[in-house]
Amino acid sequence: MSKLEFERLLKTALETAAINAESRVRRNVPRRFNVLLYGAGHSGDLMDVQTAVDALYLGEDRVYLIIDVAIVEIGKRFSTAFVRASSHRPGSFNQTWNNPVGSGPFKQLIPKEIKIIEE
Repeated sequence: MSKLEFERLLKTALETAAINAESRVRRNVPRRFNVLLYGAGHSGDLMDVQTAVDALYLGEDRVYLIIDVAIVEIGKRFSTAFVRASSHRPGSFNQTWNNPVGSGPFKQLIPKEIKIIEE
């Protein structure tokens, strides 16, 4: 998988997470994302999507097997996504979570709470 294909999958996962969050909080979720990255050498580092792609992309033949994604905070202009790479040994794309088919390593989580920032 190319880096561009991986980036597209992550952006699709973020969009799905935003839709999931909207159904939970019954309000619009901004589609400008910050990523709170865990795993992949990070312990809750806040970054933009492109920096997250750079941190999570391992190469054409290796990928994290599961990457959890959930919106955890909604602001007026940005949403913050919790993203966590599993500690499983990376493998090929066909070894990833891939549920639903086509999502690759990205697994949707539904958080118990989503913080709303009104400022």
